[in-house]
Amino acid sequence: MKKGDDMYNTLKKHTCLAVAIVLVLLLIASSLKGSMQAQAASSKMQTGKVDPTIDQVAQEVLWNIRTNGFNPIAKTKGMVTGGLYVNWRMDNPGITNNVNPNSNDDPPSSHDIQTDLFYLNALAEYKYLHGQESSHDQDIARITPIVHNEFFNYNLPKGWVYFYLLRDGYLLNDPVLTQEAQMAATNYYNNWYDQRLGLLYNKSHTPGVYSVEHSLTAGAALIDAGTRMGHPEWVQAGKATINTVLPASYNIQAQLFYNNMTVNADGSEMVMNEQGKASTQGSAVEALLAAYEITHNPQYLTISTAVLQSLFTTSGLWDQRNGGLFFAYDLNSRTLEQKYKETRAQAHILIGLYRYNQIMRQLGQSQQFLDKQQQLINLLSTNFYQPIYHGYFYRVTPTFGNVISNGPDGTPQPEIYFTTEAMGLALDALQQTEFSTISL
Repeated sequence: MKKGDDMYNTLKKHTCLAVAIVLVLLLIASSLKGSMQAQAASSKMQTGKVDPTIDQVAQEVLWNIRTNGFNPIAKTKGMVTGGLYVNWRMDNPGITNNVNPNSNDDPPSSHDIQTDLFYLNALAEYKYLHGQESSHDQDIARITPIVHNEFFNYNLPKGWVYFYLLRDGYLLNDPVLTQEAQMAATNYYNNWYDQRLGLLYNKSHTPGVYSVEHSLTAGAALIDAGTRMGHPEWVQAGKATINTVLPASYNIQAQLFYNNMTVNADGSEMVMNEQGKASTQGSAVEALLAAYEITHNPQYLTISTAVLQSLFTTSGLWDQRNGGLFFAYDLNSRTLEQKYKETRAQAHILIGLYRYNQIMRQLGQSQQFLDKQQQLINLLSTNFYQPIYHGYFYRVTPTFGNVISNGPDGTPQPEIYFTTEAMGLALDALQQTEFSTISL
């Protein structure tokens, strides 16, 4: 048998497996009438006015991913499934997956399933915002079964995955994604929540560890899923998790969150990473606001307000000269880490701020930092965006130039690789501002 025949048969086998998983999910999902899908459909997702600048950026980035971003030999769980490249060189898209060879033994098939979900989300938002127009239907049809397969029975303590699956299930009217959101929430509760400690964290490590943003979003996910599905024990676990994470990981003086924590057997916690990353603050605000919309716990809104105040005024993380947020604030040395700015940080903070102002408007209160909100929209549409080649880097210098770092051979070189993570998150943040109401 020829090598080409071997590859064809392998691809055929893996495709059949993926199809089988999806068929099982469809059968399960068909029994959900009146439950999770109906609950998602009742959520408020109202489109506003489409911004022409954002619209152009979205079209160009999605075209770039369609043209250069799909890797037919990407592997998921050891199987060839297809999916997005991790990155590719801006001016030479044939150079792909520039990843650390020490952490990956097969760069050609390197793959991060999270970027596939970001991509599907960007496509779903674009389609929904444009009255179900069909220009990206083939892209959606290509990536959706891959995402179905990748996130079947998702079992990691990352709460943001639940919200993306649920939102995309609603936007695309896809009951499989909605069911997978429920599976993820079930696993958060069954496998990662410690009832004795009242905390959802990564128990596979000794001592236990958690990323603050992941545990906060997982707590919010349990509150949301428990409310939708009628699981009060999930709601209680979500509240307990947030109420345990807050006093341990929130630095009251700086009004910022630490990045990572360790959890000892007796439940005591220690700071593992003393950085107050800008991206962590944005994700934390997103999580607290999602929890607030259901519980109406005023503490969640109060802390969100304080974090935004610190980000934009007191911590120095906001670059008053050029705009945008620096990488991090060291909560031990009280110094800024300002050599570069992450694209993902601007995206998370824009989402958190936009949702915060939606709540302020609903409460009849004054919206805050609207100037910073518009600046973030402008920065992600212009300074962070590469308009000639249509993409986003992982990070840029404080003045939005190329970061210089050492390559694998130790030679300094500019970072000019578009990353599918940065592209997906930037589009998510920009397009969310085109929804007048978002509650997922």
